[in-house]
Parts: sequence; structure tokens; C-alpha cells
Amino acid sequence: MYRPPYQRTPESRCGACVFALLLVLCTSVFTVRAQNHHYSQFYTAPVSMNPALTGAFDGIFRVNANQRTQWLSVTKPYLTFGISADGALYKNHRRQELLGIGGAVTTLKAGDVGYTSTQAMLTASFIKYVGRQNRHKIGIGAYIGLFNNFFDMAAARWDEQFQHNFYNPSLGSGEDFLTTRQYYFDLGAGLFWSFSPNKTNTFQLGFSTAHLNQPKETFGTTNQRLPVRYTTHFISRIGLSQNLALEPMAMASWQRSFSEYVFGTNIEYFQRKNSYVTLFSIGGGLFYRWNDAVIADVFFDWQNLRIGVCYDVNVSPFRVATHLRGALEISISYIFRKKSVTRSGKEPCPYDVM
Repeated sequence: MYRPPYQRTPESRCGACVFALLLVLCTSVFTVRAQNHHYSQFYTAPVSMNPALTGAFDGIFRVNANQRTQWLSVTKPYLTFGISADGALYKNHRRQELLGIGGAVTTLKAGDVGYTSTQAMLTASFIKYVGRQNRHKIGIGAYIGLFNNFFDMAAARWDEQFQHNFYNPSLGSGEDFLTTRQYYFDLGAGLFWSFSPNKTNTFQLGFSTAHLNQPKETFGTTNQRLPVRYTTHFISRIGLSQNLALEPMAMASWQRSFSEYVFGTNIEYFQRKNSYVTLFSIGGGLFYRWNDAVIADVFFDWQNLRIGVCYDVNVSPFRVATHLRGALEISISYIFRKKSVTRSGKEPCPYDVM
């Protein structure tokens, strides 16, 4: 894994100050109702978070997998599994631009009736380096997706099936499912901007939207349209020394009256083979999902492989199902054919790596 020499500039200190001010703003102004739509390790599923990040990495092909088990003490935990893959369909190093393509599948499952929601999406992006010494990178992207919701109607118990406080399965549910429509197409878009003031520090800011077409769901005879969801993220890496880096991050999401704010930082220790090749790195950190959970995570990098584990200590007022019940999440990422350095003098310029 390529790690350039450590440098520190006023721009990196300025970026840290901006991030600190954002955290103060979130904690002092916003009153929110938390939701658990995203992974706690949101930065490990970039394609699902923002389609503009498709192909925005050093390598040919990337695969990510995430698994989350939430509300561990209940009878049927809330399970989430996602897998994504992306890469560059076209690269032009002379013009410093690429076209990225990718896809992701996410499945949620919970409850005695086996309620399952599956989202499949295809993503595409255009990314280009701009500015003096190519220190700025901008990208735009979009996705098209298909949702499918399912539950076992035979396993459900309805109020109409209880007679004198006893359950009678022979009674009808009184529900009309002939017009139920639980699949729909979905559209979304995103953009991001990345800035590398030197060879050590990077700052990334992104914004994306989902459900731009406001797809309609039908359950029985009830119709509803999904409101547009807006998501923004901030990811950074600030060199502290030759072997340490600080990684402040934040993510916020809004969907009508629901909102979610996650912020915190990782600290990473890396051991180098030489000035340009890292043998391994290990780190961890603390994050907070506002009004919902404290998140502790650890991760390990070795060559092209990254493994992350985190645990949520839930502090939300939804006490019966979630208070202090926790959630365990595991992420795995692998990048094929990252640029390698065979000898000194052949290392790639960090601003040329797409």
C-alpha cells in the first residue's frame, strides 16, 4: 500500500478547524429523530452512500461487503447485508479523468414474518482532476435501482384473527392484498469534491440524493410516495507523524421529518517497508450517532485487504427494543491491482493516481 512521506501545512490545520466547527454546530443546534438507515461504518460502503464515488480509488477493481446485526437481544434481530463492486470503465491519465461503473445489492430482514427489503442498483460516475498540480478532484454520478419488499403473510397475525383474546387462524385478516405493489424503480444522483493540499492530507466533501422519482408503494389499498432523501458526507485524513494519521469523518441524512447525524474520528498507525510502501496499518476510533448510539470501531489493513469491525452501544429513548442492546457490524474491502512500487524512483505521483 502506497504511503507518501509526511508533510504538514496550514491547509491541514484549517481543515481540522472546519471539521471541529461542524461538530459544534451539529451538537448545539440540531434536535433530531435518529434513524438507522446507513451503516455505522458509512465510509466502508462508498458506492451505496454516493454514486459519484464509483471508481474513485487507487486500483482497477474494488469489492466491498458489509454485514450488520442490530438489536441483538430481541427474538428476531434486524439483519443487513450488502455487497458492492466498482471500477474504472475508462481512464485517461493524460487528461486526468475517468468513467466509473459499479453496482450494489443491499438486503434488510427483520421480524417474525420475515420482512425483507432488497435494493439492487447500478451506478456510474465521471471523475476529473482539476486545478494547479491536480490537487482537486471532482466527480458526479447517478444510479438506477430496483426495490423489492416481501413478507410472509401466512406468518402474520392480524387483530381481526383474535376472538375473545384467543388467536383463531381460520378467521380472515380483513386485509386486501390484491392491489399490493411492493417493488419499484428508484433514481438518485450525487457529486463530490476532494482536495489534497500535500502528499499526506486529503479532504473530501460529498452530497447525494435518493428517490428522485419519488416512487409509489402500495400496501393493500394504501398508497404512498417515498420522499426524497438527502445525504452529505465529510471524510478526511490528516498526518500527525511518520506513522500516525487522524481521520475525522461525518455523515448527515435528511428525509422529511427524519434525520441522522454521525460524526467522529479514527486514528491509524501504519508501519512502512520503505518511504513508499506500507506493510500494514491498524487503527480504531469513536463515533456518535446523534440521539441514538455511541459507536466504537477497529480496523486492519494488509496490502489490498481491509477488515473493519464496529459495535453500537444504543442510547436512544426507544428503550424496549434498542436501549443499550447494541449492534455488531463487519466490513471487508478488497482492491485488485493497486499500483505497486518496485524500486525507488518508480513511485507514482499521488495526484496521478485515479
